[in-house]
Amino acid sequence: MLRRNYLGLEIHREGLRAVAVQRRGSRVALIGGQTLNFKEGVLLPSVLQPNINKPEQFVNAVREVLLPLAKREKRLAVALPDAAGHVYLLNIDTPFKNHAEGLDIVRWQLKDLLPPKLTRYAADYQVIEERDSGGRRLLVSVIAEDVLHQYEELLTQAGFAAALVDFHAMSLYNAYRTKIELGSDFFLIGIDDNRLCMLAFENHLLDLCRSKTISEDPERIFHEINRSMVAYRRSHGTMSRTKVYLHSNWQQTDELMAAVGSAFERDVDLLPSPLQLLAGSQKLNISAADARGMAPALGVAERMIQRVAK
Repeated sequence: MLRRNYLGLEIHREGLRAVAVQRRGSRVALIGGQTLNFKEGVLLPSVLQPNINKPEQFVNAVREVLLPLAKREKRLAVALPDAAGHVYLLNIDTPFKNHAEGLDIVRWQLKDLLPPKLTRYAADYQVIEERDSGGRRLLVSVIAEDVLHQYEELLTQAGFAAALVDFHAMSLYNAYRTKIELGSDFFLIGIDDNRLCMLAFENHLLDLCRSKTISEDPERIFHEINRSMVAYRRSHGTMSRTKVYLHSNWQQTDELMAAVGSAFERDVDLLPSPLQLLAGSQKLNISAADARGMAPALGVAERMIQRVAK
């Protein structure tokens, strides 16, 4: 029986990470994974400007990393750098009947949130909470049209179609949520190379989503987490009991774990590679750090499976 490959591609400043999975009944099977590092200057994430400075090198890199995994598959789920767009948590009190109507309301609320120069953009949302009053809490993703179109066009030149586009942070979470019981209240801190993302969940619902580019220095990361959490600590008095999980693709994580633990003043659990959890006894021909780093590519591929299954 021929099964369809679901391809997940994470695009980041340093390179590409790609994963192929298949749906087998109620479970997901790992088919393979590939990584590739860019040469200097190929990609620079930006909210307002097209991100890819060397299109030909980018297209060749996409082909190199995906063709060994794709077989005949052309559809692709893509995780873009968080720094290429914006993510907001919005409370919508106005009832709406369908997705398009909700998007109109979202665009109205975004007028006061987006940078003034960001006038032409694509937006989408997920409902993360429906309230008895009829209001909803939404996770909203925004990206400039020029930025999105460049990614889509170059992927098309490489022979692939971006069927689903998401950002790094939420793709990272999606890789773990189906494999590890994280609990109802927790922080997920993701540190891939020089990218820091902070997700907080309360009663299973996303309550905080922040991302930042930062130097690969545990002390700087300690200070950035402290600075970013000041307001959240004030409004969440019970967070001292909240579990803290750390995802990282660093080769050495002892100092990093100590820094994150100090910032939250509690022990931190280093998450295992979701790629390895999916592979089980299957041997991966990549390093442990690379396997952890491929979590967003896996997460966005599995999200496409979840969308198709609905």
